Amino acid sequence: MASFEEHCNDCEKQLGDRFEQVNRWLDELFQYVGSDHRDIRHNELGVQKVKRMWGDEASKAAIIHITKDEGCIPKVDLSFKLRMAMKPEIDFAFRKEYEE
Repeated sequence: MASFEEHCNDCEKQLGDRFEQVNRWLDELFQYVGSDHRDIRHNELGVQKVKRMWGDEASKAAIIHITKDEGCIPKVDLSFKLRMAMKPEIDFAFRKEYEE
């Protein structure tokens, strides 16, 4: 997993802006659930939420960040939901994150 500085530097190189708020938001749940934080925001819904909060360029920063950590943008499909069901505390946090 890349550091905050690495994520910010990648965004600056590719987009001309560090997008610190995006990189911080994507990883802020680490302090509560460790590496499982990626299950909550490092996916296609996380990119969509960044886009709603900060706009199109910020969603590109989220894609850069998530791709570096995950290798791709995980889809929220049936296999994802089954994996989440095996982690009740993370599933609860995921559902709470995307309630609207």
